[in-house]
Amino acid sequence: MRHRVRQLGVCLLLIGIALFSTSGGAQIIAVESSANRTTHTPTADEILARVIARDRDRQLALERYGSLRTYRMAYHGPIGERHAEMLVQMHFSTPDQKQFDVLSESGSTIFCKQILRRLMEGEREGALEKNHARSMLSPENYTAVLIGQEQVDVVPTWVLDVTPKSENKFNYKGRVWISTDDFAVVRIVGSPGSNPSFLMGSAQFDYRYSRSGEFWLPSRNVTKTKLRIGGEITLTVDYGTYEIVTRPDGAIGSEAAMVSTRLR
Repeated sequence: MRHRVRQLGVCLLLIGIALFSTSGGAQIIAVESSANRTTHTPTADEILARVIARDRDRQLALERYGSLRTYRMAYHGPIGERHAEMLVQMHFSTPDQKQFDVLSESGSTIFCKQILRRLMEGEREGALEKNHARSMLSPENYTAVLIGQEQVDVVPTWVLDVTPKSENKFNYKGRVWISTDDFAVVRIVGSPGSNPSFLMGSAQFDYRYSRSGEFWLPSRNVTKTKLRIGGEITLTVDYGTYEIVTRPDGAIGSEAAMVSTRLR
């Protein structure tokens, strides 16, 4: 009986982790031209305003994109070890539609069907325009403090500490690295703005982004969670290589539902 209770507890917690890990949308930021780059040290709110401005560039350019992703989940704890993996083709099209086609899955059936598929449902939810305003990295949603500059790989960045002004499943608290050249989010390390499950102890994610053509997109996400009932869960998403289709006419659409200042 105790073994079954622990299994149930782990499943409930994983659902909470899935909701947190999909609490936002894709990070895609159009590259800024050198003529518009800043030549002074901006304030934190000015940096966020420039990030938001890149969203408008994306709205002008983006029609759809897709990638072949790998989702992995591993549990180590009192009930032993559990693993799951899915290979998924993801398609996004404006204004806010996401489609996931599972190509293969292996490992724990519970993890695959109840957790990883729930993760994708959470991504669909996070893509919707109605959830965008709650999660956008903006002065309205976050208190930001500029703490300095660092290199991330070979990219010079501004480093900001951000704290949500309200708690919901779509926001986070942590540290954000933003490119000084084109105001793209390069990395985010943080934790949930609110705890998605009473069974969670501590949780931290590390999102990395990379440049693909004229856009910055998610490249890898690792979320580690310690459980109050013992053990640790690691969720890893490798986003693969993107195919991006831009609009030939550059017309503005309602792509704001998936703008660049949210996590996936």
